[in-house]
Amino acid sequence: MQINGKEIFYKGGLMFHLWRMASLEYQDKYIIHPTIDEYEDPSEMAEVLCNQCERALSDKFRFCFLPYEREILRELVDLIYKYFRDGSLLKSEEDGDYLVYENKSWIEDRELALRTIQIFGYDLDDFSYDFN
Repeated sequence: MQINGKEIFYKGGLMFHLWRMASLEYQDKYIIHPTIDEYEDPSEMAEVLCNQCERALSDKFRFCFLPYEREILRELVDLIYKYFRDGSLLKSEEDGDYLVYENKSWIEDRELALRTIQIFGYDLDDFSYDFN
């Protein structure tokens, strides 16, 4: 099988978005204690992650992922959609402290994002995105 370089999924972007969802430290800094220049929109964060996962799951990228990687990505997409639909994912979004530390749906998504990173063979400490 010949591989077209234009149809390879670059996992770096996916890992970055997984890391943002999985990192309590990142969320504390950019959701709970944002600045005018440095902040995170939780809705956009979850939506972009979900889009990245869905893109990774498309048939044209099937060869880029192992079956168990595809399985955990599908589980994460399903969970994000479930909580978007029932309105619980972003409940009290305006209260960053509640969202990050008390919203059970957000916490469950964060924990599944971390498990996803681990299934891909990484840990949060493997990521060194500079967020001052």
